[in-house]
Parts: sequence; C-alpha cells; structure tokens
Amino acid sequence: MTAFDAISLAGLLVAAVWTDLAHRRIPNRLILLGLGLGWIAAPLVLLASGEAWSWDPYTGSLAGLAVLMPLYAVRGCAAGDVKLMALVGAFVGPALVVTATVYAVLAGGVLSLLCMLRPGVAVQTLHNLRFMLTDWLMRLTTRSGLQLTPPAETAARLPYALAIATGTLLTLWQHNLHA
Repeated sequence: MTAFDAISLAGLLVAAVWTDLAHRRIPNRLILLGLGLGWIAAPLVLLASGEAWSWDPYTGSLAGLAVLMPLYAVRGCAAGDVKLMALVGAFVGPALVVTATVYAVLAGGVLSLLCMLRPGVAVQTLHNLRFMLTDWLMRLTTRSGLQLTPPAETAARLPYALAIATGTLLTLWQHNLHA
C-alpha cells in the first residue's frame, strides 16, 4: 500500500465514520470519491512509480461487496456499509478485504453489545430477533412464509462504519506486522 493509498483510505474512513455517527448514513458521494481514488488514482500512482499494474482494486471491490452482501440480505447492515466495504476492497485488495470484514464483524458484535446496554434496547432487540426467527422458520416450512408485518421499531441503528474502519485498521496493522 502506497502512502497515497493509506492517506486516502484513512481520510475516507474518518469521513464515513463521522457521517455515520452524525446521520446514520454514508453518502454515495463519499463512496464514489473513494472508488474513484481506488480504481483510478491508486493504479496511476503505481504506474508512475514503475510498479506493475494490478487488478486488485477491482477484484477487491467485488470481494468487499460479496463478503458483506449476506449480512445485508438479512438486514444486518445497510447498503452504505456494503458499499463502504467495496471501497475498502479497492484499496486493500481481495485477500485483505476478507480479513477486514471478519474483524469488522467482530467489532460490530462488540459495538452491538455496547449499544444493548442502553435502556430498552436489549428488550427491543430480543423482540425483533424473535420476529426474524419466526419469519425465517415459516418461510422454510411453508416455502412462502406468512405475511408478517415487521416490527416498526428497530432496537438501535449501529454506526457500522465504525466497525468497518476498526476492522480495516486492525487488518492493516496485522498485515504490516507480518510484512
């Protein structure tokens, strides 16, 4: 990873965490800027330095999308989080984005537990979990499921960009220790 990549990724992650904490969303403009830097600028920096062209930014983005998509499918994270992991993949490549995702999921679990300490969140979380399990079981047994109305209230919306940033930083730190 070049200094350009490291500075760009760090800035993008800080901006994503900031907006996710403040507004519980990650703007598409930020994602597009990051993908542009990862897909276009980073390979140009490599070429200018005389290093070989790499497809890692593109396969990394696809890997980032692929590894978080199942979590998105079960409403475990939002679309902005999936896109943010694709952005991370553009900078770290396919192998490291998988490791970053594992660390991000672990960090997300810790973040979830911390959020559950707030009053009423644990009870609402268990209520929503019961609904999700009932819905899944009905879909498995009846092939179509019941037409259940999901709970209107979520327990807590996690700023998952914080977990993604933490997972990415842990991955890069570990990778640099062994490099």
